[in-house]
Amino acid sequence: MTNEVGIDFDNFIDGIAKDRSDTEMAEEFGVTPKTIGHLKNHFWRYGINDIQGQD
Repeated sequence: MTNEVGIDFDNFIDGIAKDRSDTEMAEEFGVTPKTIGHLKNHFWRYGINDIQGQD
């Protein structure tokens, strides 16, 4: 999912590991804090290996 919005997955996980705020991560990745919030929510809800929309 991170790739779909132009965010490097490893950098996203690193931001979570460092407990960075949605605003900090949004500024780094050039997206809105709301986008980061949705991505974090998805990560915590479904885990690291979840694939959405693949039949």
